[in-house]
Amino acid sequence: MTTSIMVMGCGNMGSAIAKGLVRAGRHKTEHLVLYDIVWDKARALGEALDIAWIRNIDQLENPPEYLFIAVKPADFPDTAEILGEWHKSVFLSVMAGVAIKDVASCLGGEKGIVRLMPNLCVEVGEGVIPVCFSPSLDIARQEEVLFLLSSLGWVFESVESEIDSLTALGGSGPAFISLFVEALMDGGVYCGLNWEKALKVTLQTMLGTAIYLKESGMHPGAFKNAVASPGGTTIAGLRKIEEGGLRAKIMQGVEAAYRRASKTNDGE
Repeated sequence: MTTSIMVMGCGNMGSAIAKGLVRAGRHKTEHLVLYDIVWDKARALGEALDIAWIRNIDQLENPPEYLFIAVKPADFPDTAEILGEWHKSVFLSVMAGVAIKDVASCLGGEKGIVRLMPNLCVEVGEGVIPVCFSPSLDIARQEEVLFLLSSLGWVFESVESEIDSLTALGGSGPAFISLFVEALMDGGVYCGLNWEKALKVTLQTMLGTAIYLKESGMHPGAFKNAVASPGGTTIAGLRKIEEGGLRAKIMQGVEAAYRRASKTNDGE
């Protein structure tokens, strides 16, 4: 069996990457294959997406050109010995807290390694994807990787020293935003709307706001001021929200996620 893209690990992130690649039509132009140490996961996802899956890595006739490593860091050394023989593959690691040098060490030396920290929104092609390249990966291959990842969302080059901050903001951000969406929806329900309508209104309002801010370049504070007319309903609501300290709590949440990511990277 030959392959050009392999996703190793079919948990939440690996599944999101696979689904995003299929959504982007990569399965029509590339050969995709899935692998998980729990082979039933790979089988179920492969059947759902109508793409190939394998029980054992040695089923591959040729190493993949691109390998997404989406396994738990503790499970990686068990397969690293085999992967170390794949000298022409590009290894795209999404393992939290594992630096490029540590991936290279497990693989047995210089390899083409990319460290990325996407969020689950890659599944719908709207992910945030910071990437860091190992020095051994030449410019041409780096550009190929950026093109591949661009089908999953907004991809940009970063440095490893920023990964913890980007994990807290972009990686954990969808959970924080989902909590806020749920709270807005519940507010609508409290005011008499059924939850289905409240959710649709909340999602469209958030989508419209995000697109407006992105396309206009307006600072969020300025847009907030534009919506909040003097003595109106919005400023009354904002005052109540500020009394609860929402702004500080959100900032503290990002900081807490950052500190946890930093501890993970420090091996704690």
